[in-house]
Amino acid sequence: MTAGTDLRRSNVPVAVAFLLGLLAHAVDQLLFLRAGPIPILVAGPVVATLLFARVRPRTPPLQTVGLLLWGAAGSGIAVLLVYLQAVSMELPRPLSGTEMVLFDLGMFCWFVGVLAAGYAHAAGQRPGRAVALLAVLPILQAAYGLGLGVLVGLGVYA
Repeated sequence: MTAGTDLRRSNVPVAVAFLLGLLAHAVDQLLFLRAGPIPILVAGPVVATLLFARVRPRTPPLQTVGLLLWGAAGSGIAVLLVYLQAVSMELPRPLSGTEMVLFDLGMFCWFVGVLAAGYAHAAGQRPGRAVALLAVLPILQAAYGLGLGVLVGLGVYA
């Protein structure tokens, strides 16, 4: 089988999962002005796990389920950390609608991108290193909140 016919070796499922997640995020944003975490918590683990399976195509099904669950749980913890930091941050003025959209879109892309890159990198590592990398991914995702704090502190954002 070639990479084009073997879906575990193809980029198509990864791209489709990301685009569906981005579409869900956009619909959520349009309906509620502030996008919720559901598109992040679904798209991130799916895209990341598909990338992991692309790099390591013989991943056992139980491990695949574990990767999906860890991606959702870890991302949920990171979303909560970013939320807690954002709530405690004092802004010089309320965010405009455009700034809220940029915050939410940036968060979606950061969370999905960090998780996907981390899973793809972990797939090529020895088991011990892979587990360590997967364990720190929620911290790297939560760094989005720190980056936001720096931008606010510099006066670039809000």
